[in-house]
Amino acid sequence: MEMIDEQLEDFHARGIGGVFVHPRYGLITEYLSQEWFDLTAHALQKAKSLGMDLWIYDENSYPSGFAGGHVPDQMPESYNRGQGIRIVKQSVLQPDSSGRYIHIFKMVNDHLVDIAGIVGSETGSKGDYYLYELHNYPNGGWFGGYSYVDLLLPGVTEKFIEVTMSGYEKAIGDEFGDYMPGIFTDEPNIAPPRGENMLRWTPDLFEQFEKRWGYDLRPNLLSLVEDKGEYGRIRHNYYGLLLELFIERWSKPWYEYTEEKGIAWTGHYWEHGWPSPHHGGDNMAMYAWHQVPGIDMLFNSWEGRPDQFGNVRAVKELRSAANQMGRVRTLSETYGGSGWDLSFEDMKRNGDWEYVLGVNFMNQHLSYQTLMGDRKHDFPQSFSYQVPWWEEYRSQADYFGRLSLAMSSGEQINDILVIEPTSTAWMYYSPGGETARLEDLESDFRTLVDELERLHVEYDLACENIMKDHGSIVKGKLVIGERSYSRIVLPKSLRNLDTPTMRLMDEFLRVGGVVISLGTPPEYLDGLATDEMLSWSEEYPDQWISTNRISDPELSGLLYSEKFKVSGQSGADILHHRRVLTDGQLLFLVNSDKEAYAKITVEMEGEDVVQLDLFKGNMRSFPFDTEAESVGFNVELPPVGSLLLFVSNKKIKEQTVESWDWQGEKQILALDPMEIKPVSENVATLDYCYLTMKDHAREVLYFYDASQAIFEAHGFQKNPWVSAVQFKQQIIERDTFSAGSGFIAEFPLNLNADMAGAPLKLVVERPFLYSVYINNEFINPIEGEWWIDKSFGVFDITGKTGEGENFITLRADPMSVHCELEPVYLLGDFSLKSADHGWRVSSPEMLAYGSWKEQGYPFYSDAVDYSTSFSLQDADQPVMLRFGAWNGTVASVSLNGQNAGQIFAPPYELRLDEFLEEGTNQVTIRVYGSLKNVFGPHHRPGIPGFVTPWSFKYAYKEQPPGEEYHTLDYGLMEDVHISVGK
Repeated sequence: MEMIDEQLEDFHARGIGGVFVHPRYGLITEYLSQEWFDLTAHALQKAKSLGMDLWIYDENSYPSGFAGGHVPDQMPESYNRGQGIRIVKQSVLQPDSSGRYIHIFKMVNDHLVDIAGIVGSETGSKGDYYLYELHNYPNGGWFGGYSYVDLLLPGVTEKFIEVTMSGYEKAIGDEFGDYMPGIFTDEPNIAPPRGENMLRWTPDLFEQFEKRWGYDLRPNLLSLVEDKGEYGRIRHNYYGLLLELFIERWSKPWYEYTEEKGIAWTGHYWEHGWPSPHHGGDNMAMYAWHQVPGIDMLFNSWEGRPDQFGNVRAVKELRSAANQMGRVRTLSETYGGSGWDLSFEDMKRNGDWEYVLGVNFMNQHLSYQTLMGDRKHDFPQSFSYQVPWWEEYRSQADYFGRLSLAMSSGEQINDILVIEPTSTAWMYYSPGGETARLEDLESDFRTLVDELERLHVEYDLACENIMKDHGSIVKGKLVIGERSYSRIVLPKSLRNLDTPTMRLMDEFLRVGGVVISLGTPPEYLDGLATDEMLSWSEEYPDQWISTNRISDPELSGLLYSEKFKVSGQSGADILHHRRVLTDGQLLFLVNSDKEAYAKITVEMEGEDVVQLDLFKGNMRSFPFDTEAESVGFNVELPPVGSLLLFVSNKKIKEQTVESWDWQGEKQILALDPMEIKPVSENVATLDYCYLTMKDHAREVLYFYDASQAIFEAHGFQKNPWVSAVQFKQQIIERDTFSAGSGFIAEFPLNLNADMAGAPLKLVVERPFLYSVYINNEFINPIEGEWWIDKSFGVFDITGKTGEGENFITLRADPMSVHCELEPVYLLGDFSLKSADHGWRVSSPEMLAYGSWKEQGYPFYSDAVDYSTSFSLQDADQPVMLRFGAWNGTVASVSLNGQNAGQIFAPPYELRLDEFLEEGTNQVTIRVYGSLKNVFGPHHRPGIPGFVTPWSFKYAYKEQPPGEEYHTLDYGLMEDVHISVGK
């Protein structure tokens, strides 16, 4: 409990207003046990005392639905009745005796005939046979030894809610809807089991299909895989039904439960897979059932993972559904898997981008409670005491806290509706089939929404399922829930409409609505070819606007309002988000480009304009011109820049901070020589060792391979804590090893002669699990001392090392399920030189400008101070600090002992005016590195910004030279400049 208290107090001190309690793989405490609920109740009371919200999470890891193994344990039918069918073709009928066939068909005169009653007589015969083989989700450690469950099976969701929520109701139910605002669900899905040509199945699929669509799916199953028969119709009907069942049997029970209990249901689905219906048919449809709909935006690689950051559609779906359903908050699980090197610039860039598109509730992914064992590899970054920049994080928390408030205020009101071609995609999708049509559809729609954003068109997206439930025509407009639209855009790729959508469109046109069609009118209705809609363009020639590009200048009168105009855009693209308040409007502008400046001119209704400074929390006057009842102003944003403006309906009387704009450089100040010092000891990561076990000869292995071998030798398939969850206490209960079990791991350490016996320290994770030796001398950890993580013990090995090869030995006897072998670390005043295998520890060198890793600090993860001074006769003048080339997660600047601010984003400069003194001024720049350099991944790192547990698993069999380890260049690479302004 002490750890919980410390962590919550730490979050509070960093400006974080709430947390989600997230069980994940590596959890040792038994999930859903009395201890679990007691700890949750304690955490809630601590959060309440700090004025923080504490949300709960509905699963042990993800995807939601199996309750860490408790649902399949208590309800076997949730997983053992089959979730998929695979079509097996045979030219000679030979059913596999071990196969579970629900149907066997024979092609007769181009029709499939069910031969279930005569399989025996047909066996061995030639012909075209189609065997429909039933499959279950596979069992595995990720699901606590069970499998995922069938969320389409009636009663499974109710069992999941019962198993998960009953304990929470007893432990913290009196805080439901108050300091426990709600619950997070994570990636529940209805994907079929893996396998070629696998189709999703549930026991009453065929019954429900015929009830919904009026015909038998069974003889048409082949059309779901091959382009045979009316495959478009059959696929459309099939995936449409799966979506309806998913909503009826998953979303509705959860929505009704949370409404009854007064809590908010948040979380996200597999929104990145669109337009594939593989995971759920239409993720946007699911948002209608959440009080706080959400998405995730993970990783930090716009190019390597374009389905994440940079995917406009995913965020616009969220914002649009929230607008239509009257939801105030829109959540994003953000930053996970970005890697330990995620910088403040990255955080701002990615956060600004999703906020300008419609997010207003950031859920930072994630904050580890401990980094011991494989947990440090679990889709890092972490927002916690272990990271070197944590003391600086308050600026980011306050920035996004203020931005969240702003973007949750008022309303975004858009008059244009763009219908997503999701039901068209259903017609094209085939598991394992060709993907060209689906890829073209995705590309076309992505291009369209990107262009709409670039052109500053204000629009919402439409989900046909939400339109079915909440759509109507009122006073000449298409209404969806709480929003109304006078113009509808049909994408070029939209070829199908569902019947309810078609009826709304038909009525919309009849009452004078305007349609902008980027292609021909839809020629399919519910997947079936029809000419019913082809006449729309002829019947309504003045309302049906056909064009092949949304940027057609003739559309400007239809796409833009006189109340808001953007012009003169140059440089990079700027995105905007406008919200209407009772007394004015908020305008948020973002440049997500990492290198280019961006400029625009804005004209909008209003009488006064102020800048809301998201970092300082004050209002600042902003230059503008007035004309009639409008204001006009120019905006220039640097790379990764943003601007929040309040455009008031009347003159603002409140006090604003006057800007002292930089008018150019008058004088460059002379700086004293820079003193450069690391704030912590240097570090070496030792990640290869010699492993010895009973019946296992001594060999050198990468630590991950060694850990795998250790657990295999002790009866496990792999490290049981890696990418796996513990059901009840199934892992802990196996911790019964006898004396003589275990292993010996010897980590080689090479020292130059001048470092023999030097003051050095050793770091070992969970040292109580091992007997630790340096060159065969037993050593004890320093009591009360830790490094990076409180589970990392520290040993003093001063005077215990010699020239050349030394060995750090970890002996585990007996073995323990907690013995996850990880690298050991060397600390001290030294530099590292590349050797044939790894590194050689050499005498320290003074740091200078340039990369730390090139100066013997390749694994250093903390900060380096750069200190200098300058003289100033007149302290009442503008002074600017500017960086040249540099790299770091963030740089903090102190002037004359006071915190002057941070530098982390272009143009990498900071005004020093507030803290100047006449005479000598002392300035210290602290540049922070990251845990990437100490924890990796160091070998085969893959796509930058895309880091998963698998990124750490693979290395070369033979340890490579140190120079081939992948670490990052941190540091000030060039002189800094301090200048006086005009």
